[in-house]
Amino acid sequence: MKVTIIDYGMGNLSSVARAFESLNAEVQVTNSPADIERAQRLVLPGVGAFGQGMRNLERLGLRQPLEKAVLHAKTPLLGICLGMQLMAKESWEQGRHQGLGWVPAAVKPFQGNGSLKTIHIGWNEVVPARPSFLFKGLRRVPYFYFVHGYHVTCEEPDAVAATSTYGGPFHSALAAGNIAGVQFHPEKSQEAGLGLLKNFLNWNPDADEETPMDSLKPNGKGAPNLRLIPTLLYYKGRLTKTIRFQIQNEGIRRDVGHPVKAPMVYDAQLADELIFLDFRATVEGRGIEELRGAVAEIAGRAFMPLTAGGGIRSVEDIRSLLLAGADKVAINSAAVERPDLIWEAAGVFGSQCIVVSIDAKRTGDRYEVFTRSGTTPTGLDPAEWAKKAEGLGAGEILLTSIDRDGTMAGYDLELIRRVASAVKIPVIASGGSGTLRDLADAAIQGEASAVAAASIFHFRDVSPIKAKAFLKRVPLPIRD
Repeated sequence: MKVTIIDYGMGNLSSVARAFESLNAEVQVTNSPADIERAQRLVLPGVGAFGQGMRNLERLGLRQPLEKAVLHAKTPLLGICLGMQLMAKESWEQGRHQGLGWVPAAVKPFQGNGSLKTIHIGWNEVVPARPSFLFKGLRRVPYFYFVHGYHVTCEEPDAVAATSTYGGPFHSALAAGNIAGVQFHPEKSQEAGLGLLKNFLNWNPDADEETPMDSLKPNGKGAPNLRLIPTLLYYKGRLTKTIRFQIQNEGIRRDVGHPVKAPMVYDAQLADELIFLDFRATVEGRGIEELRGAVAEIAGRAFMPLTAGGGIRSVEDIRSLLLAGADKVAINSAAVERPDLIWEAAGVFGSQCIVVSIDAKRTGDRYEVFTRSGTTPTGLDPAEWAKKAEGLGAGEILLTSIDRDGTMAGYDLELIRRVASAVKIPVIASGGSGTLRDLADAAIQGEASAVAAASIFHFRDVSPIKAKAFLKRVPLPIRD
């Protein structure tokens, strides 16, 4: 089966293409109207802001051929994340925008309150609302990976294929005739995601074999779920581990593995995400070229969500990394030096994929933000800077304690709690994990939405599987 993936400049093309290729599909990535009109299967992917997505479709002259193929020729189409949202009549993301209007639906923001953040990031149950080809062959309600701050509300109940819960229920999958859409990212959802994409390849809208509803039972956990995220530091073609941001310990560099093989291991061990940082790129004056190459290799081998950072200076750098296979980007020094970069990037790609990385340490009786691999003091308070970054459009904060980095002495819980309580977007705690209890403490006492760790996986007999088993016993809500 040939799959035509529409390239309208909105990211994650390579990840979607590689997922289909792993299923032995013939894949075509194109922005040619002629290719779209004669396609056997169409995929409208997307990472970005709704308004920019619609402008790109119009600018590239793709709306009319899409409508010919989908509405008249009845070519099966799968919209992914932003791709599903664009099918709606309108969106309120950064203003009011008209969509394709293929389904009677609107795109609205999440409202953060209490522990609920305004950006929904992580693994969540997807509960079928009715029989659908999307979930054929699944034996239980699956978890899929979400990263979005806006959600679809459909006015036609028969078009709703599945719901998920984040604060309250929302529509996470649509299916009507030859059109289907999912808010989550199947290409980054490991086994369940590949199963859904395989179902799309085999889908015949005129003779649909649907999943019996009684075969899929939700476990009722809903969201939010704690995320467990291994962190890998890339340096000169290898992975290394720092101590307080120093790459050597008593003159001995700590090499911890191959930049592609390690992510494949974490993928097999069902890590929830991966953070991959070329952490010396900015201070050494390097760009994103090496990072982009590594990201492309990882995305071709591991079907897990990936955040990439290091050396990012511009919107074009972000675009390049997203096209290579990253799902989110982490910006640190460039965000401090030119905060408008956050606003510009969020306007193009959406807040959900813009992570502001904050490295902080104690200076006297206060905390201070440092940039350029911890070498440059800024005078900024981390909680105040996180709040400003949120206001500029950041969707998530990656908070690292320089004092605790690599020490395995436990997270700086006070630092985490100060920042997490100051913002309504998710905070990833990083720096210091040495025991399984440390992971739980960062979530419970620090109020982090996710825990990032490195040394505990490199130097202790701990894997993501073991860590998740412990966290479930605490108990904390975490994906199986």
